[in-house]
Amino acid sequence: MKVLKILGVGVFTLMLVSLCLFGLDYVLSDDSKSYARIQMHELYEQEDIDSLFLGASHVYSGLNPAVTDEVWNQNTFSCSTSSQRINTSYALLKEADKVADIDTCYLEMSAKGVTKEVGEGLLDEVYRVADYLKPSWNRVSYLLNAVPSEQYVNAFWRTRRNWKSIYSLSKMKRTISNKRTEAYKNYEYATDTEHYVGKGFIHFTAEFNNVAIGIREPIKNPVSEDYRHYFQKTVEYCRENDIKLICFGIPLCEFTMETIGNYDVYYKEAKELCEQYGVPYYDFNLANPAILDLQDNDFRDVNHLNAAGAEKFSRVFAEFFAGKIDEEKLFYDSYEQKRNHLTKRFIGLALKRDKSSKFCEIRPITTKEDDYEYEVYYEDENKDYILLQEKSPNLKIAMPKKEKTRLKIRIFDSKGNKVAGFVKSV
Repeated sequence: MKVLKILGVGVFTLMLVSLCLFGLDYVLSDDSKSYARIQMHELYEQEDIDSLFLGASHVYSGLNPAVTDEVWNQNTFSCSTSSQRINTSYALLKEADKVADIDTCYLEMSAKGVTKEVGEGLLDEVYRVADYLKPSWNRVSYLLNAVPSEQYVNAFWRTRRNWKSIYSLSKMKRTISNKRTEAYKNYEYATDTEHYVGKGFIHFTAEFNNVAIGIREPIKNPVSEDYRHYFQKTVEYCRENDIKLICFGIPLCEFTMETIGNYDVYYKEAKELCEQYGVPYYDFNLANPAILDLQDNDFRDVNHLNAAGAEKFSRVFAEFFAGKIDEEKLFYDSYEQKRNHLTKRFIGLALKRDKSSKFCEIRPITTKEDDYEYEVYYEDENKDYILLQEKSPNLKIAMPKKEKTRLKIRIFDSKGNKVAGFVKSV
């Protein structure tokens, strides 16, 4: 009898502590803007998934399962998440397979994701997934390996990461208010330019404007050791569980491809890695524009497709893997080979202030070289544009002031024809 009383007290105490922790998490952790919460909820509702898509944000904005469902007559699902690293892909593969018995896994390989070590960057990428994994050894193992030991308390107890909110009554009220909305209760997500439409896909309407402040650096040391390690574990898991693994690259806009400058360095090593493990790899950055015709307005920024671009890409992607498009017709052997077949085009400008902020450096992004000249204006306090540089090939512009200012730039080719114009704050 005494043992039963002790057990009863223990169970009651555990339930009380759990209730308190749940209550604290409810009022302190505002996840009303988390699409991963909705995505993972939907994943656990799946009974069977024929094809799973894994990767970073390129996938959830660029590959629409509604299209692959239609073309393949399958149930496809995207477990892609923002900044997803290979260790996260591995954890999600195991989770999805446990839930819905995966037949085929399509793993995105991107130059940015492949080159980074797993431990680099913020822990947000890990938490946005782990917070919604159901309790299991997969979740525990994922966190133990992805998070530094000094962060374990934060990793396993979300409320601890948000404890400072307890000092703000207004923030707690806002969190409670957000969680009481019908959208939150019904697992809906939408903003002015994006909304979650199901199966891990987010519909984006924004369009890329061809000018960027910073540019991508040339690729160095393409495949990290961490990536190799988890790639091998992914391959082994797929073989042990009879899952077909296919790797692919989602198209980046020409602006990004040209600023990288040496994409084939990455492509060569990524392809060799896949060949080493007998995994097929298809990089759609090498796709023939006659078949996959993506324009600047098919992208929402320098790295991601928008909804219109996703429709184009998803259909070509689905039809290729359905055997409706010949591989030799779709892909060039290298990006350099593809580039040689591109028409002459002025794509955009990369603008960057130097460390002293006294100058703005201009870098033209083009598919073919030309002798361009630049006419530059700056916006003064009265919102008037003042001439800063007459038509000139000069690429280093002396700035009128150190703080951020708007520039209007007109670009002319060697024949004196205006080829583009941009207004951008730098």
